[in-house]
Amino acid sequence: MNLNVYVVNLDASTERLAQADLELKNHQIQYQRISAVDGRQFDVHAQAGYHSEKAHYYTGRDLLGSEVGCYLSHKKALEQFVASGADWGLILEDDLKLCADFKAKILETIRYIEDQNIECDVLNLVSNKRKISRQLTTIQGHDLLRAYYFPISALGLLWSKAGAQAFLAQLHELYMPIDVEIQKWASQIGRGLSLVPALVKISGAESDIDANTIVMKKDSLRVDKFIPKQRRMWGNKWSAFKKKYSL
Repeated sequence: MNLNVYVVNLDASTERLAQADLELKNHQIQYQRISAVDGRQFDVHAQAGYHSEKAHYYTGRDLLGSEVGCYLSHKKALEQFVASGADWGLILEDDLKLCADFKAKILETIRYIEDQNIECDVLNLVSNKRKISRQLTTIQGHDLLRAYYFPISALGLLWSKAGAQAFLAQLHELYMPIDVEIQKWASQIGRGLSLVPALVKISGAESDIDANTIVMKKDSLRVDKFIPKQRRMWGNKWSAFKKKYSL
């Protein structure tokens, strides 16, 4: 077992990094900082690979610059992990709060996955829901689930090397926020896992990005976003049902 830990953090967000650093040190976890891409001033239409028509189809609107920046930041972290010698990569956003005995629980989970030869591309550490899933075991009070309908959050994700490589290989066009993209992909392949209750929570630290994009987001959202969201959600659920019941 060889695990690398990465924390995604904007260069300007020094206070958030300090809080994340303290939290991780309290759990005796060493990490590598990923300098996040600041997309707040991006012209999304000028970004390589951006597909506006698909963005409207799946989200009902164009993406925000901050969403593109977050997407590219996670892609950057995955690429650094894939280039490393580690077998597992834990990617965390900097507004994190870890559960008690976090390190021991993560290491025991990885050992169980490896010992039992369980297919795992990515494991969500943030969800408290059990939608369209199957329990595999219990690890120190947390149920390890085969999450056919993969939870939507990028705050804390544990990637296998094979999973990170596979996910990166299919990234050709940019038209969804990163957490939505991961949910869609993982629900289609059926090799996602989750731990419930969550091992990672939001710390409550103020988000520099959200604070500056609130007005932009209100102005950019379209009134017809409900239909794309429902289309996307039920498409993911159908993929999950097919995987769970081998339809």
